Amino acid sequence: MISPPAGAGDPPDESARVSRKCRLLRLLLVFLGGTLYAAALPPLNWNLLAFLTLVPLLLYAVNSSWRAAAFAGWLWGLGWALFAFRFLREIHPAVPWLLAPVISLWPAVWAAALPWLWRNSLFPAGAEDGGFAAREKFLHSSAAFFRLLLFAAGSAALFTLLEWTRSRLFTWNDLGVTMWRNTAMLQIAALTGSYGVNFLVALANTGIFAASRTRFRGPGLRVMLAVLLLLTLTMLGGLLRIVQYEPVRPNWFPALVQGDISQRRNASFAEAQEALDVYLALSCRAPQLAPKPELIVWPESAVPVPFRSTHPVSASFRFGVARLIARTGLPMLIGSIDFEDTLPGGGPPGVTNSALYFSADGKLRHKYDKIHRVPFGEYIPFRSLLPEFLIRAVDMNRDLTPGVNPNPVRLRDDVRAGTAICYEGVFGYLTREFARRGANVLVVLSNDAWYPVSSEPEQHLANAVMRAVETGLPMVRCGNNGGSGVVTPLGEFTQILEVPGPEARLELRRGRGIATVGVGVEPEPAETFFVRHGEWFIAVLAALVTFHAAVALIQYRKRKERLLRLARQQGSTS
Repeated sequence: MISPPAGAGDPPDESARVSRKCRLLRLLLVFLGGTLYAAALPPLNWNLLAFLTLVPLLLYAVNSSWRAAAFAGWLWGLGWALFAFRFLREIHPAVPWLLAPVISLWPAVWAAALPWLWRNSLFPAGAEDGGFAAREKFLHSSAAFFRLLLFAAGSAALFTLLEWTRSRLFTWNDLGVTMWRNTAMLQIAALTGSYGVNFLVALANTGIFAASRTRFRGPGLRVMLAVLLLLTLTMLGGLLRIVQYEPVRPNWFPALVQGDISQRRNASFAEAQEALDVYLALSCRAPQLAPKPELIVWPESAVPVPFRSTHPVSASFRFGVARLIARTGLPMLIGSIDFEDTLPGGGPPGVTNSALYFSADGKLRHKYDKIHRVPFGEYIPFRSLLPEFLIRAVDMNRDLTPGVNPNPVRLRDDVRAGTAICYEGVFGYLTREFARRGANVLVVLSNDAWYPVSSEPEQHLANAVMRAVETGLPMVRCGNNGGSGVVTPLGEFTQILEVPGPEARLELRRGRGIATVGVGVEPEPAETFFVRHGEWFIAVLAALVTFHAAVALIQYRKRKERLLRLARQQGSTS
């Protein structure tokens, strides 16, 4: 009788398949963690989810190779970016799919660093070399508290620093923006800038992760409680600032005009003339408003033709503005495409996105040219390095010339406006520069007509409110199709321009209207710490990351030396 081969009757080994399924399930949870980030942003605004979004990625990354962790970070970034930037489909359906893989590189870099930092900054050489049991035993020892705290703070600082670098290319929807309705937490921005809020949210995530690694006991729990205490103190400090804030009685009354004109960058004669007629007709009602306004404000590119050009409607544009000022006796601040006043090197004048201020006598008194342009919307980054086929696919046939002068415009003897144009309202460095140069109010001229049905207008508002907190200045927003109103120095959006429309929330209503808002402007406001010292908090974060990396490097070298010493001892024994 022939015996069956050994193991022939044994069940097949399913461990590899089970392991693969578990890995895929964990990666799915990482991706869903990224979607929590998107859900914490507009339009859902489930901001509490922001305190959990990084936890699945941390749990996956720390026990992986750096390559696997980087992939998980990239996947997490896709879960965030595909939903948070979904509004870009209104530009072209492919844009979110093209942008998301690029934006996801930032969290991928962060996640790639986590395994090395975790193993080397947390575990002493003996615990790291002793295997899983030794590491788990050390995690629950009292000696692990400060190491866990360092990892939580250092990894949160690294995440925030990477978000700061991303902002130099494309700032939108960072982790701090999820708190745009949490007025108490926003107040820390007057001290640290917006990245203080970003860091606190990231730190909450790493604190919860630390507690989960010790099953919410022992040193991990104490780390989470320390983070919770810091968040509580921040909130209490914010509430104290809110309680102590004494609002300035309204003393400046601009009229905001919202024309709700569709996107018409390549407007026909009829479309451009209609836009002009709409804005002129609405503005003619300004003298009948109560309270009577001191200034008429139009949003960015209210009329889709250059103010000074040979376009057939441009002449009507100039005549209409001059006639309106003469009829109402009111000065105007309008957003318009224009040209440089000087010709550098004798070349042709560059096209600018500008804010033009006309005094009550109809003369152009101030011109501000947009400094921070929209990438791929107002210029092509690295145009000379990109292949021609890619340029043709994304080019809008114009590269606007950036402005260079952030001086505020004097709208009244005691009213000096730092004027940001649309996308510029989300950049803290620019509004800080306005304040440093004497601005005592921020004015944002916006136009979100590219996005007629998506959540982009609300996201734009959410990304901008922190500028008022950082500078301690009120902000007046005039939008073409929503988001028109006043942001207080505490970051609260008030005095919303009420227009008829289907949206339940007034600040998102697209419709036509004009209204006067009352703004309390201090003649000489006190500078916030952020205005005086700028992005000092970024330097603190960089120092923390450097210290964290140095501790990990020292520990790594000690471990290598210990292993080498053990190898030599074994060699001499044999």
